[in-house]
Amino acid sequence: MKEAEKRLLLELLRDSSLPLTELARRAGISRQTAAKKVGELKRRGVSFTIRVNPSQLGLETKAYIFINEDPSEEVRRRNEGVIRAIPQVSEFHRIFGRYSAVMVVMVRNPDELKEVVRRIHELKGVRETETFLVHSTIKDDPLSPLIHALEEEAGE
Repeated sequence: MKEAEKRLLLELLRDSSLPLTELARRAGISRQTAAKKVGELKRRGVSFTIRVNPSQLGLETKAYIFINEDPSEEVRRRNEGVIRAIPQVSEFHRIFGRYSAVMVVMVRNPDELKEVVRRIHELKGVRETETFLVHSTIKDDPLSPLIHALEEEAGE
């Protein structure tokens, strides 16, 4: 990634709602170059989105569900397809250690969480799950490491 793209990306990560002229000024490039670079970033898969506090939408319960499942590649692939389709699952990761996977779930209430856990237990090859409820969030900023990496490269 070229320096101009990195500066532009850094400014977009800091505030993606900036008008194009301000974005270009902060990145030290022309408005036309900024427009071209933003288009290129979009074509390469960079997306621009908003962040909403889940509790504002009634999603009051966040949980981490750890899964221990059969090591069969076929079973895991099938389970991954089912898990991708569960709308309450915001993240799903394969991990090393005592468990084979972990997922982040956001639901309205404990009954909805029970339903998600029940669906996971119905999957073929799931041996056990362990669920951890989040009681408070101290930091939730997935962009922070990206901004930090770009700031370090830019010498900021």
